[in-house]
Amino acid sequence: MTLFDDLFYSGPMLAVFSDESRLQRMLDFESALASAEAEVGLIPADAASIIAEACRVEVPNIVTAMQGAAQSGNLAIPLIKQLTAAVTSKNAAAAGYVHWGATSQDVIDTGLVLQIRDAFMLIAAQLHALATILAALAEHDDETLMPGRTWLQHAVPITFGLKAAGWLDAVLRHQTRLHEVRERALTLQFGGAAGTLASLGPDGQAVSQALASSLDLVHADISWHTTRDRFAEVSTLLGLITASLGKIARDVSLMMQTEVAEAFEGAAEGRGGSSTMPHKRNPVLCSAVLAAAVRVPNLVATVLTSMSQEHERGLGNWQSEWETIPELFNLCAGALEKTNELLAGLQLDRERMAANLNQTNGLLFAEAVSMALSKHIGKPAAHALVEQACRKAIREKQHLRIILQQDEEVRSMLSATQLQSLFSPACYLGVNRKSIDQVLARAEASGVETSRKWVSLPGVRIHYKMSGQPAQPVIVFSNSLGADLTMWNAQVAELSRHFRILTYDTRGHGHSETPPGPYSVEQLGHDVISLLDALNIENCAFCGLSMGGQVGQWLAINAPSRIHKLILSNTAARIGTADNWNTRIAAVQKEGFAPLIAGVLERWFTPAFHISHPKEITRIRKVLDSVDPVGYIACCASVRDADFRSDLMRISTPTLVFAGTHDPATPPSDARYLADNIAGAQLIELNASHISNIEAAPEFTDALLEFLLS
Repeated sequence: MTLFDDLFYSGPMLAVFSDESRLQRMLDFESALASAEAEVGLIPADAASIIAEACRVEVPNIVTAMQGAAQSGNLAIPLIKQLTAAVTSKNAAAAGYVHWGATSQDVIDTGLVLQIRDAFMLIAAQLHALATILAALAEHDDETLMPGRTWLQHAVPITFGLKAAGWLDAVLRHQTRLHEVRERALTLQFGGAAGTLASLGPDGQAVSQALASSLDLVHADISWHTTRDRFAEVSTLLGLITASLGKIARDVSLMMQTEVAEAFEGAAEGRGGSSTMPHKRNPVLCSAVLAAAVRVPNLVATVLTSMSQEHERGLGNWQSEWETIPELFNLCAGALEKTNELLAGLQLDRERMAANLNQTNGLLFAEAVSMALSKHIGKPAAHALVEQACRKAIREKQHLRIILQQDEEVRSMLSATQLQSLFSPACYLGVNRKSIDQVLARAEASGVETSRKWVSLPGVRIHYKMSGQPAQPVIVFSNSLGADLTMWNAQVAELSRHFRILTYDTRGHGHSETPPGPYSVEQLGHDVISLLDALNIENCAFCGLSMGGQVGQWLAINAPSRIHKLILSNTAARIGTADNWNTRIAAVQKEGFAPLIAGVLERWFTPAFHISHPKEITRIRKVLDSVDPVGYIACCASVRDADFRSDLMRISTPTLVFAGTHDPATPPSDARYLADNIAGAQLIELNASHISNIEAAPEFTDALLEFLLS
């Protein structure tokens, strides 16, 4: 043990590459060799047993082995000398078969391969642990806004979840590489003096195959004494892993800078202090990882350089691997251990992240404005116009939006509302959420557990959540246009005591995929049926609001056996007119969804609710900020084309209809039409606007529960 073991290395990996382990793995080769030769009848079986028994005890004297290695040029010669002496003490005749037909490189290389196999298990476990931590960060902070930085300067808004997903993306590739490298690296070395196994005569191939089988290693077609690509590939993989860990540590250490202060290593007694400055909170874990990332590339270069070996046995270059490869494993494992500790205890200042978005007085949104203006005057002219405005904002220390509002040319192309929407961070996240989802999907496929659940249905991957009591009846909740499954949080919290609850994101919404549109209500209905089938749910109660209510109508008409109770909230047999929907679709195609958000919120909630519940309005605005315009347009088409007026009388499922007194999108008259035309339907009108399950949550939930339990 050295003074720096705890700082730079991992205890379990140090054990794998200890002197004792190195010598024992070489002895494992000698034991298996004797057994293989006895199996093919090359040496007596009793001799093999005596040799194997000697290899299982603590034969080697490490000090003697070290001294012998200095004299002979490798560890095998003094080790075999000690082994032979131990066997001689038991049976002199058996000692004559020790190391029969092998060369020093066979035992040294194969011993190292066996150590690498042990080491791979530790690396794989640490990578899996790291992937699990990163997946949790990416999932939890997928909406935590922060500045994206290029060349250490603010670029455009991103989320911390995207940053974590980027780290995770590399780790998942390393897991794949590790699996692939194992298949090639864990290969027996057995060639005898010069790769021909001539000393074993016609039995060489049979012994080699039996030896590989005994050690559970791949049998090589040919000796690889001086073709070292296998070890070079292992070393390069360790270099890639450690470099990726260095990238994580570099990012976190930069986020810990006093001027940034967005992230901090977990607090621990004595960690991160300064010998002279009491206020310091230094990134000590980052430091250890970065130190490994600095040292590892040169070690990888050593192994790569050693590949140019002479003829059938390397001189000096083979020997350069003996300490280099174990040190690579030790540094990589140490860096993995420290990175897992760093991220498991990582403390984020999410408020500071949000505050840092405003540090540059809106310059972070220059690209968003430039792209919007490009639609009117082309990209070069728009870029020049915004660049000039940015310089003026910096010079006059004013917000970029104010400078642009004062520009007559900008005002001629963008309204005040449009300009304001361009300065909303969440409106300029592009594929941020989808990128995170895609990486998390790969993580799940690799065996990483997340709290999100997806199921692959025909043509689409649907995100869902199950909660509540497993043995109870199932109720499915379906979201409105522009919302996601979180709109049902209040109902899930209350009803989970009585039911098994399935919420899901409609295709094109939330975390579900967005396949090419337009969609039809029939497609959305079949998504529900396929989801129920995938989850082995025979039938359920179904509650849908607005667009979700139209899906409920389709299901009750076309798949009545799957729905035993139906709740239609703030919906209609036909919502709006085709012209209105086409106008909305055209607006989103031209300007994106952001300019519509203010109007959507006005329709969804009454002015009184806006005033009394500002935090809920902010939460829902974030959901709207992340709306995928492509998915929104595709679902608009499904609502536009849906018309159940001539089919309502076919619904025989017990039905409850909710209306909002102040709902401008689906007014109470639409709800009364549903109740009048669905046999036995009940109607409840709430003092709310369009999203009545949120605005009048207690009344909605109580009535819903009473209906479900009746």
